[in-house]
This record gives sequence, structure tokens and C-alpha cells, in this order.
Amino acid sequence: MTVKILALVYASLAWGLVFVFIKIAEETIAPLTVQAGRATIGFLALLVVSIVLRKDIIGHAKYWFAFLVFAILGISFLWIVVGLGEEYISAGLTSVLVSVTPLVTFIITVFILRDEPFSVVGLLGLIVGVAGLVLVVGINNIMGAGSKLIGVLLITSGFSVFAVGSIITTRLASNTDPIVSTTYYTGLASVILWAFAFVFESPLKTHLTEQNIFAELIMGIFCFASGFVVYYWLLNKAGPFFSSMTFYLIPIVGTVGGFLILNERIELTQVLGILIVFVGVYLINREKFKNG
Repeated sequence: MTVKILALVYASLAWGLVFVFIKIAEETIAPLTVQAGRATIGFLALLVVSIVLRKDIIGHAKYWFAFLVFAILGISFLWIVVGLGEEYISAGLTSVLVSVTPLVTFIITVFILRDEPFSVVGLLGLIVGVAGLVLVVGINNIMGAGSKLIGVLLITSGFSVFAVGSIITTRLASNTDPIVSTTYYTGLASVILWAFAFVFESPLKTHLTEQNIFAELIMGIFCFASGFVVYYWLLNKAGPFFSSMTFYLIPIVGTVGGFLILNERIELTQVLGILIVFVGVYLINREKFKNG
């Protein structure tokens, strides 16, 4: 159990701190270039892992369309709007908005696709989760059309589209190896992100420093590649219920990391909002947690 707890903490740190390092990299690198760089580093790291573990890379090529769909919706679009959105809001707030994914997934699978049964508790969880997000963002920021609201809308749209992409890809490419699949996703996304970077920015004019190189390497290798491998190891060894705790820890890691590393403020209403979001997400997934 100790190893599983350590894996849980590791994955949570990896995925939660990425929002902090995006902020650090964007101090000297344009947003799209930051995302393209970390995608490429993550792809190369996962490719090495796939080769070392002797994964069936060539055999998975038949799922290219599903991989392309998720590369566009689940990585490229998400990472672009996160990169742009963090120009306006804190790393801590960005990490909390990860909670949009299970909320949107609930809406799609229950009310649109009807893959999951409707429950009053689940609906209550959705309402509670949205209320928590409103509290975290701040009613004043929502009512006023300020730059913070722009950042929240960008990142919320990203995690919403990520949820859609995940559902579509699950239907198109079920039973694929997660490490190989993510290698394909990230490789395709790298091409897309670099294309956007060269169209809207000037990557070749980027001034590289020890700080931004370190941030890119951390995001690509630690936050993305190793975090993903550890999470799926945890999923196989401990099951979905225990592994899902990662998504409860990400907002805490992002918020605390933003406070300690970037000197971002933590307000009492934000802490209360995070706790309310946790309650909402738990209520939505309560039956799955019981089965886990």
C-alpha cells in the first residue's frame, strides 16, 4: 500500500505542478511555443518508454484516426487554451478548473448519450460542483467581463473539449495500450502545436535560458511522460477508485505550488470552493466509487 500511496502522490504532483511550470516558462517564451515544446519532449520520452517496454507501436497505427481526434481535441486545443488562459489567471485557479472535466463528462454521458443512468444524487453533485467552481472563480469576476473571466472561459472550454475528446476516442479506440496511445496522441499533437506556433508566433526567435529550458524539460518528462506512466501503473495495480483520488489532489498541488513557487494568493473562499467542488465530483461518481 505504501508504494501505491507514493505513486498517487507522484502522479498528483506531476499533473498539478504542470500549471506552475507553464507560468514559469511563459515568462520568457510565447504560450504556443511553450506547449509545442513540452509536447515534443513528452512524445520523445514516451516513445523511448514504449520502445524499452517493447510495446506494439506499429500494430497500433490502425487506430490513427482515433489518435488524431484526441490529438486535436484532447491535447492540442486543451494545451493551446491553457497556455493562453494562464496569461490571465493563476496556476492555482487553472488547476482547480480541471474539475470541469468530470462535470462535463457527467452531462454528456447522462443527458446526451444516455450511457450512464440518471440519478438525483448525480444531478445534485453537478449542481454542487458548478457552485464550487463559481465560488473559486469569484462572483465578481464572473459578473465583470475582466481579463480573469477571459482566462477562466478559455481554460473551461479546453477541459470541456477534453471531456468530449475522451468520450469520442474511447468509442473509436477501445482496448488500446495507454502508453502507446498517448505516444501517438502526443506525437500528432506536437506537429499541430508547432504549426500553430510558427503561424502565430516566432519560435526560432525564442531566447532560451536555463530557467525556461528546465521548465520545458520538467513539463515534458516529469509532468507529462512520467506522470502518465505512473498513473496508469496505479490504475492497473490499485483500481479506478483509488486512482481517481489523483484528481482530488491536483487542485491542491496546483494551488499550494502556485503559492510557494509563484507567490500567488490563496483566499479562504477559494479553499471553500475547492472543497465544494470535491463534494460535487464525489457525488457524481459515488456509485462508481462503491463499485471500485
